[in-house]
Amino acid sequence: MYIPKLNSNKKRPLGIPEHEDKIVQRSITKILNTIYENDFLDCSFGFRPNRNCHDALKILNHYIEKRSVNYVVDVDIKGFFDNVDHTWMMEFLKLRISDPNLLRIIGRFLKGGYMEEGKKHKTDYGTPQGGVISPVLANVYLHYVLDLWFEKRVRKQCKGQAYIVRYADDCVPRKQGKCA
Repeated sequence: MYIPKLNSNKKRPLGIPEHEDKIVQRSITKILNTIYENDFLDCSFGFRPNRNCHDALKILNHYIEKRSVNYVVDVDIKGFFDNVDHTWMMEFLKLRISDPNLLRIIGRFLKGGYMEEGKKHKTDYGTPQGGVISPVLANVYLHYVLDLWFEKRVRKQCKGQAYIVRYADDCVPRKQGKCA
């Protein structure tokens, strides 16, 4: 099914997993949260235990009010959930998960496809929005491609301080000084 996208005429697809799939996804989500919660950086707030959008706004407000600010950039990764690369997702998961059975099940959820008007469609990329497992998979993916990239590459190129605050696929990098 498709639901309206906020502030847009576009609609986003919403995946509705079967009841049994939801149970398995919830169990895997608990496992992934246990594995990755210690890895995720403090700049990440979306869909994490004991963290919410209000916490992200508080820290962003603190940076803007209490620190010297030269640049604030608001980023929304267009079509993020629709375009997650399955190959890279599985490679990222393999960095912390060695159980081939768990990886196989996650891969099946990613490639599960969808039904539209009685016709089954394959999925080679993306994570189904509406799936219980999708938010934690999004955090894993963005941890490697955005959070660590910012920390290891961008921050080192900046003269002065640089911060990022991320909630799901929305983020606000903030810079003091110049970046090369």
